[in-house]
Amino acid sequence: MRVLAILLSFGLLACGSAPAKLVRFQGEPDDALVTVEDQYIGKLGKLEKGGVKLKPGTYRVTVEQVGYFPFDVVVTVPEEGDVEAVEVELEPIPD
Repeated sequence: MRVLAILLSFGLLACGSAPAKLVRFQGEPDDALVTVEDQYIGKLGKLEKGGVKLKPGTYRVTVEQVGYFPFDVVVTVPEEGDVEAVEVELEPIPD
């Protein structure tokens, strides 16, 4: 609930009459942490199943997990059309 309140306060989640787009994520490990514009969204496995709705715009997404290099990508949510799934490729940190 707290995460939802934070997302709404920063305008990341679609609400009201703003057109929402479902953004899905694909990748491993399932317990990797996903942030959008430095705001925690959830674990990768959960977002792979349910996704997150975002307003049209451009967002910086970071996926992190202990033992892996961070994965950063810019996601553009268009006003028209669908959003392709974000393919997450975490690279293990060598021993």
